[in-house]
Amino acid sequence: MVQAKLTRWTEILSSLDSHGFLTTSQIQRLHKLGGRRNTNRILTDMGELLSSFREGEAVYYLSARGRREIGSQKIRRRTQLVQHTIMRNEVFIAREPDMWKPEYSVKWEGNELIADAIYRKGMEYTFVEIDLTQSMKTNGEKLASYRSLRDTGKWQAKYGDFPNVLYVTISEYRKAKLIAASGDLKTEVITFSDLR
Repeated sequence: MVQAKLTRWTEILSSLDSHGFLTTSQIQRLHKLGGRRNTNRILTDMGELLSSFREGEAVYYLSARGRREIGSQKIRRRTQLVQHTIMRNEVFIAREPDMWKPEYSVKWEGNELIADAIYRKGMEYTFVEIDLTQSMKTNGEKLASYRSLRDTGKWQAKYGDFPNVLYVTISEYRKAKLIAASGDLKTEVITFSDLR
């Protein structure tokens, strides 16, 4: 019983180390903790290993003691990017990828593109973009960078088919704008509520 509890705690701490910030419901789903009451009990029992704040629901991250417990060097601070991170983590939970890399950088011919994440499920790769408040001009430039990378053929030569680009946004209005801006690029544009 005690070993199972410690194993669960270590898994939760490791998830927080990997993902940065997770909401109560994300931890609940990611670790299959059952009901909300059980999840809250587990997180309360973990006490000084976690830090949290409220943003709609409780958002957790590793405290200094939690970092020491698992040997993590990553110090997280509450910034304006927390909601962006939470949305990116929602994609991870919803899509259950075989491979996941946040803030993925691709360089080619003097250009660089940084995707919010890339994941692989089976043999298919997908770039992830989270659109909260970016201007549509910036989104258009990002989509142009994806087209430029695709058109070089370098990705396809190394990995096979060019990845789908998944845009997760906050409104139907922004969704329609992103679909229109995607042109011939293979994209999937959804709202945050579509993930759940």
